[in-house]
Amino acid sequence: MLPKRKRKLDDRLAACASLVRENCKLADIGTDHAYLPIALAQEGRIQQAIASDIHVGPLQKAAMHVRKYGLEEKIQTRISDGLEVIFPNEADDIVIAGMGGELIARIIDSAPWLQDPDKHLILQPMTAPEELRCALREHGFSVREETAVLVEEKVYGVMLAVYDPEHPNTDPLFPYLGLLNGTTPQGAAYIERQIRFYRNKAEGLKRAGKLAQAAPVEQLLCQMEQRLNETKGGSVHDNGTAD
Repeated sequence: MLPKRKRKLDDRLAACASLVRENCKLADIGTDHAYLPIALAQEGRIQQAIASDIHVGPLQKAAMHVRKYGLEEKIQTRISDGLEVIFPNEADDIVIAGMGGELIARIIDSAPWLQDPDKHLILQPMTAPEELRCALREHGFSVREETAVLVEEKVYGVMLAVYDPEHPNTDPLFPYLGLLNGTTPQGAAYIERQIRFYRNKAEGLKRAGKLAQAAPVEQLLCQMEQRLNETKGGSVHDNGTAD
């Protein structure tokens, strides 16, 4: 018998879940405890799911949780290095969350079958979001939607990307801010975090006497501050979209 209590997601995973399409086949890469596919299966949102991880320990915990909720027929657990043993017909929506942006980019690059407009990539980098956004653009993926979430005083971006080389994200600030703006507290917090990071970088370059290298960073800072001032306090919209 299924437990009556449903699996509740934290804000970060809930933001990922909100981008998953109804009745899709899901692959959750780096699943850890399999909380995301469990919650979506309990809600009847997905046909089936593969919960994968490269490490045996987390996958054993994931399998234990799947059994606890009686969802073995809906969710399969699988050892996989990224998408190495996930096949195109097994996944419509692919969630890769809780990893560094560079690792997420490498996982995507190693799976050419993702270059299909019918596949949706739901990505949540913990670090190096700039590298991920640049890699997506370089390989023909367009970010269609992005939101920011605050978790324990840290702010992260969650993005939906599809293969669409005809419609790249061309905003000069896209690598640094994605589609985020200051119309929500979370979006403003994300931009403010980026401003702090690049301000520290510019100051470090100047202290090292690298004035020529500091100049473009300071120009970028001005552009981000202007974007924040233009949008902060505007009408509240949960996220920016390309449509």
